[in-house]
Amino acid sequence: MREAFARVWENPYVRVLVYLLLLYLAYRFLLRAWPALSVLLTAFSIAYLTHPVVRFFEGKRLPRLLGVVLVYLGLGLFLALASFLTAQTVLELSRLAQELPRLLEPFLAWLLDLPGRIRAIPLPETLKPVLAEAGQSLQGLIQGFLDTLVRWLQGLMGQGGNLLGFFISLLGGIFQFLTALTLSVYFLYDLPRLAQAALRVFPDPYQPLVAELAHKLDRSVGGYVRGQLLVALLVGLMVGVGLSLVGVPLAASLGFLAGVFNLIPFVGVIVSGVPALLLAATGGWGKVLLTLLVLWLANQVEGNLLGPLIVGRATRLHPVTAIAAILVGATLFGLWGALLGVPTAAFLKVLLEEYYKKSRFYREG
Repeated sequence: MREAFARVWENPYVRVLVYLLLLYLAYRFLLRAWPALSVLLTAFSIAYLTHPVVRFFEGKRLPRLLGVVLVYLGLGLFLALASFLTAQTVLELSRLAQELPRLLEPFLAWLLDLPGRIRAIPLPETLKPVLAEAGQSLQGLIQGFLDTLVRWLQGLMGQGGNLLGFFISLLGGIFQFLTALTLSVYFLYDLPRLAQAALRVFPDPYQPLVAELAHKLDRSVGGYVRGQLLVALLVGLMVGVGLSLVGVPLAASLGFLAGVFNLIPFVGVIVSGVPALLLAATGGWGKVLLTLLVLWLANQVEGNLLGPLIVGRATRLHPVTAIAAILVGATLFGLWGALLGVPTAAFLKVLLEEYYKKSRFYREG
């Protein structure tokens, strides 16, 4: 029987069919078990991201249990602050949506009067019919564009009620979140032992290779995630403090918005820039220009200083490669693809440089 099975297994088509069947069964299993697996994955992610903080406390000779308690106290304070700032931002943007047409009235009047000002300039008689027709076309184009812009901004800002309903609907999943948070405490406390137990699952000859790969993965991907969290915090502080000095309303909330969205590199400043400029417009053009200066400086500091110094050192990725990874990931998988694009590229670079380029196949073909 064993010989017959071995003879059948030698057929490559049989092996391919068996592997495809196993992949399909694994896919079906993951699809059915995803609600539970997502809770475990969330718990492990929280533990993995906060583990360096616990190691820092252990380096200061604090017991590991006390370090875990301090981490979760800080996490609780952050969640409370995030909830407050999010609610404040949503309510203010909803109020701004109602006042948007009044705020844009002077700008609309100036633009619509622009063709008349152009016609008042002394010009040769041969050019007047051409400019008159161009002025009418420009007026219609500007009017249509601004009408579209106003409707788009009102729709964008009017999402406040929908967002508020979204956050209220999240209460239905509060049990899953609390479960993940509770499990993450156990993961964080026992993470070194869990890592050793996971390593012992692999056969003895492969354990050194798996340990080396895990170390390099933690250094590149884990370093990127933790570094990007630090960059997001610093960008949020820069935007919040800068807008506060300029006098923009809700500066703290806008800084928080910039920090959260900056988990995707370079996106936070852009996302927070739209409401920041609209809020600054209530104080005149001078405040708008100062707001633009703050956002530009924050973007330059992130792109030329914080990103290369903190994140680039961990991933050793060229900025063009990082941006390409974000764009490709967002195109293929949406928000999660944008978030995981750079870590995936960093991991692939580790495999390429550390294993593929050192392999016999690469050297000899």
